[in-house]
Amino acid sequence: MNERPDAHLAALLKALDLLLEQARVYERVLPANNYPARAAVAALSRLAEQARQEARRLAPAAPGGQDSPPPAEAAPFSPREQQVLELAATGLTNKEIAFRLGISDRTVQFHINSIFNKTATNSRTEAVAVALQRGWIPPARG
Repeated sequence: MNERPDAHLAALLKALDLLLEQARVYERVLPANNYPARAAVAALSRLAEQARQEARRLAPAAPGGQDSPPPAEAAPFSPREQQVLELAATGLTNKEIAFRLGISDRTVQFHINSIFNKTATNSRTEAVAVALQRGWIPPARG
């Protein structure tokens, strides 16, 4: 095997960053009274953050090391897809997004499907996490 150990650590850091972004999305969209799910997501977030910190100590020069944010890539989305994705990241349903943007539910679903294709994902949560990780959408304000 010719791969360097720091390449494996960089891949691990990227995976942990994605996991943490997904956990943040779940935290935003879970109902406030779903205590078991919220506790599970919080525990997963703590463990992933501990693993990320340890990996950063082992590979300070790896991408994402020393608390540097990943460089933003050009977003592959149309302006409308960008709007839909940013609203989905806040936890809005398709109906709520349609209402906010003044478009049909069917049009929102069309854009969501296009976002899935462009992010190679199968769920809104995954698509939002990928977009956050790559800097395509800003983090939601708490």
